[in-house]
Amino acid sequence: MAIATAAQARVYIRGLTGTSEDAVIDTLLARADSAMASYLGLPAATVGGDPTLEDVAHTLYMDGPGGAELRLPFYPVQSVTTLHDSADRTYGAADLIDAADYTVFGSDGLVILDTDGAIGSFSSVRRAIKVVAVIGWSAMPSAIVHAACLQVAHWYGARDHIGRTSVSQGGGSISVSDLGLLPEVMEALAPYRLPASWVA
Repeated sequence: MAIATAAQARVYIRGLTGTSEDAVIDTLLARADSAMASYLGLPAATVGGDPTLEDVAHTLYMDGPGGAELRLPFYPVQSVTTLHDSADRTYGAADLIDAADYTVFGSDGLVILDTDGAIGSFSSVRRAIKVVAVIGWSAMPSAIVHAACLQVAHWYGARDHIGRTSVSQGGGSISVSDLGLLPEVMEALAPYRLPASWVA
C-alpha cells in the first residue's frame, strides 16, 4: 500500500486532469514516503533499503532492558514476528520467547511480558534482544496522506526550477522555494515524530 494514490495527489495539483502524469506522481510519492519517514525517525527497511512509512519487516538488535518491559525504538508496531532473548547473542530456538508470553502495545512500541508467562523478565545483557517486527502504518493516517500530497504537489510544480534560487516572471524576478520538506508538511507530521528524531 502506498502512502497515497496518484488520484489523491492530483487533487492538490491545480490544472492537472486525467492520468497521463500518474507515473511521475507515483515516483514523487515514493520519494516523499522516504523523505517523510526519515524526518519522523523511522529506519531503513530491512529489505529494500529506503525508510518507509508503510508497514514492513524490520530486524532490530537491542540491549536487554531487564524487567518486564521492552520499548522498541520505532513504532507503530503492527506485529512482532519473533522475539529472542539471548545472553550469548546466538538467538537460537532455545532463546525464542513464545508469543503467548507477551503482549504488544503497537501504537507505543511496547512489549510487556505476561505475568503468567514462561519468563519473568528480560535479561540485561548488551544486544541480548533480537526482534523481528512489522513497523509502520497499514492504514495511513489522513494527516500523513495530506502531507504527502502537499509535498508531491510542491515538487511537481517546481520541477522546472531545480537548482535555481530565483526565476524571471512578468518582467521581474521571484524567489523559488527550496525542494526540502515544506513547513506545513513538517507541521502535519509533527505528532508522528519519534522521540529519537527530536535530537538534532
